[in-house]
Amino acid sequence: MAQESESGQERTEEGSAKRLTEARERGEVPRSRELGTTLLLMAATAVLWTSSDRFIGSIQQAMRADFRVERGLQLTDADLLAAMREALMAVLTSLSPFLIVSALVSIAGGVALGGWNFSTEALEFKWQRIDPLAGVKRLFSVKSLVELGKAFLKFSLLLCVGLASMWHDSAAISQLASMPIGPAFAATGALAFKAFLIVSAGTVLIALIDVPFQLWSHARNQRMTPQEVREESRESDGSPEVKARIRGLQQELARRRMMEEVPKADVVVTNPEHYAVALRFDPATMSAPQLVAKGMDHTALRIREIARESGITILEAPPLARAIYHTTKINHEIPAGLYLAVAQVLAYVFQLRRRQPGSAQPLPPIELPIPPELAH
Repeated sequence: MAQESESGQERTEEGSAKRLTEARERGEVPRSRELGTTLLLMAATAVLWTSSDRFIGSIQQAMRADFRVERGLQLTDADLLAAMREALMAVLTSLSPFLIVSALVSIAGGVALGGWNFSTEALEFKWQRIDPLAGVKRLFSVKSLVELGKAFLKFSLLLCVGLASMWHDSAAISQLASMPIGPAFAATGALAFKAFLIVSAGTVLIALIDVPFQLWSHARNQRMTPQEVREESRESDGSPEVKARIRGLQQELARRRMMEEVPKADVVVTNPEHYAVALRFDPATMSAPQLVAKGMDHTALRIREIARESGITILEAPPLARAIYHTTKINHEIPAGLYLAVAQVLAYVFQLRRRQPGSAQPLPPIELPIPPELAH
């Protein structure tokens, strides 16, 4: 079901990159507490599995050392405090791998979904956060009801898993009181590991449901209305009038640069009225003739005017002019299919340049070979 904005329009469009960036700056990123809890329990289970023997041995050694008092020894308050401090340090030292791993995993679990994000805007004071009416509205919102349902299901699932585990191990638990201290500690460690493992399995199921839900919920909250998409596009790209003006200026600059290349051409081939293309060929640097300028109507007229002013040969060859205009881009070589026709044109141009005063005028090419696939 689509969301509705304040204007009444449905939020049917996916959130843009700009909207997601702004949401991240506000501290709005997908988070899953269930994923963090699952990773923490799994890490705790792994630590218990790898270091339970060392931990139990440290506890036993501390108890033997600190609960044994030599006969006739008179302990003062300072002695008792020192003994307590030593026992506490021994326990903390044995627990240090568990505590360090738990701290690291807690941080990693917090940023596993949504990544690391620090937002000063999220720390700003806002009256809406202490508004009673807004608080009541949030309390009975769909999100709050979903979170309440998740908490109830999680509690029910873990409670059932825990009770089932205790019921299954009730005989082993009842025997702990009658066991010697060493075996009792070992049995307690095994039971704790089993309990962590079972509870971790339950939280994995919860995380597999919560992570996709958090991703879906975050994406749903960032949806946009079609009007918002249009407004954002207008803000980022500018109004259509401004973009049209920019395109016009770009085209005018490109046209000016093209006209500056016309005096460097060897020949201008015309339609004769509607098309004009300017070609240049330097055997020392080019493998084929290049198109340096082309245009239709008014632009074609301007190309012919510049060619006359610069003394560039102008040849009327309508099929060739149209073929070059439609198949070749500015500053690109002509197609191989037009090599023969253009070669005849350039040969005529070079004959004109080498003609001696008083000699016969070279005849321009009449029927130029234009392949059917390039004819326009």
